[in-house]
Amino acid sequence: MANMKIVEQEIAKIEERSTKRQIEAAKLLTNALSGDLRAKVMLQEGISSSDIPTVLEPAINVIFLAQYAAEQNVWDQIADEYQADNFGVIRFGDFQVDPSALVSGTGEEFISGGLPAVGEYEEYPAVPFTTTQLDKDFEGKHGIRARMSWESLRRIGNFDMIGQMTAKFANYAARQEDIALAKLFVTSAGAVGTGFSGKGLSGNPALSLDALETAMADSRTDTVGGNRVIANNYKLVYGTSLAMSVRELFALQQIERTVGSEVQISNPSYITSPFNPIEFNALDTVSGGQTDAWWFVIPDLSVRPYFWEVFLSGNRTPMISIKDNGHFTLGGGEVPVRDGSFDEDDVQTRVRHVVQAYNITQDGLRYSTGAGS
Repeated sequence: MANMKIVEQEIAKIEERSTKRQIEAAKLLTNALSGDLRAKVMLQEGISSSDIPTVLEPAINVIFLAQYAAEQNVWDQIADEYQADNFGVIRFGDFQVDPSALVSGTGEEFISGGLPAVGEYEEYPAVPFTTTQLDKDFEGKHGIRARMSWESLRRIGNFDMIGQMTAKFANYAARQEDIALAKLFVTSAGAVGTGFSGKGLSGNPALSLDALETAMADSRTDTVGGNRVIANNYKLVYGTSLAMSVRELFALQQIERTVGSEVQISNPSYITSPFNPIEFNALDTVSGGQTDAWWFVIPDLSVRPYFWEVFLSGNRTPMISIKDNGHFTLGGGEVPVRDGSFDEDDVQTRVRHVVQAYNITQDGLRYSTGAGS
């Protein structure tokens, strides 16, 4: 689900900027979309299509943002949010430690990942702070527009199409956020995405208790700054096709194995308890169902993020806009001859959303295609 606090702040800004006439039109539109016939008639008689951009747009944006916030998202369970100041190169900072420069007069050996010893009256060693550039520039604008012809507006004679377009565009904008992250997991060709390149488990085991244990152990062989990647918890990410298998796996209470003549009983929760299962439907959307058996393991670390979901500062939420080219009046009346577009008669609705996802590090990540036995 979209960040409700951010959406509420954007709605408050729209309401603050709205004029008295826009507020009255918003009430009419809300009632009309709820089925109030009297409100529909008043809109038809009192508001021309040319008034839609100026009078109804604040109301439509509030409805749009409310519907956008109601959409269910998954990316915020996997990635961290980051807001870029502008388009272009995205950088993040890190300390680079050169062990050869950390020679101590005390004779104590320096261990990578820790602090060097500092003797009496010795200078504290300095490490440089550098910025690392992500593999891509931030150019995350997405959008679409819909056209309503003069003829269709005259035939329909009501404002139901506004609610339909608003709801559909809100759905598109929310889904784009999940799709942006899913592209780092899989591709439309059914291959592994850039976020997990080179992090496949040997033999690509199908999802099972043993496979989860193997993934956890294999994840811990990676090191960062001399220290192994050890997490208390892990995210298990999978597509919709594996949802029931995961549910059955995590519902197991007891396992009995016969070794020779002896029956051994174990509790599978010692394997499943560290994992947080996350069903990510966008994996199926991106790959077209070609990666149905794939599953991914992400260590749950707070030290640094594995993925960033990047938004443009000042444009955190999507925006819907309306433009009238035809300048005709639904309720009748004169139309100024110089207004409107000469080339076409239509009203256009457009949604714009600036969002992209990036992989920050791969240490500890693991995945399996599930192709093995």
